[in-house]
Amino acid sequence: MRRFLDLIRKLLWVNDTPERTALAFSVGIFLGFSPFLGFHTLAGIAIAFLFRLNRVAVLLGVWSNSPWWLVPYYVGATWVGTKVIGFHVDEAAIAEIFRIGREHGFLASGFWKQLAAQGGYLHSFGVGSLLLSLVLGLIAYPLSLKWITYYRSKKPPHPPAAAS
Repeated sequence: MRRFLDLIRKLLWVNDTPERTALAFSVGIFLGFSPFLGFHTLAGIAIAFLFRLNRVAVLLGVWSNSPWWLVPYYVGATWVGTKVIGFHVDEAAIAEIFRIGREHGFLASGFWKQLAAQGGYLHSFGVGSLLLSLVLGLIAYPLSLKWITYYRSKKPPHPPAAAS
């Protein structure tokens, strides 16, 4: 927890404008909640270098999607995706997929073949999480800009030196 607070302090005192810092953070939020699971950090670092954004701010945004809400978020995002693309959820097919998984193992090829046959879920997952990550990124910009601006206005222009 202490390391996280240190990162936030660094974020608030970066030698960049509040607008660019907020932009970097909101790009990180977008990437952190995007459908590109497993590539969030790499994408964040690459985009930060490519567009010369603050890496700390981007990574704080990326890492805001923690394991605690990973599953609920992506389940909700997939649901949103089903509504957007009009994919009909076949409850009998889902029950069959999980029956195969329970009886033959979730690593068995039959389970994965049945799951792959439900391609609409993957499409729904991608569309829904991309839309929600865009919304979250757009919301993150003005909120983080307001927070950074407020914090910097209330604190001295330089962070206090650490006492030895």
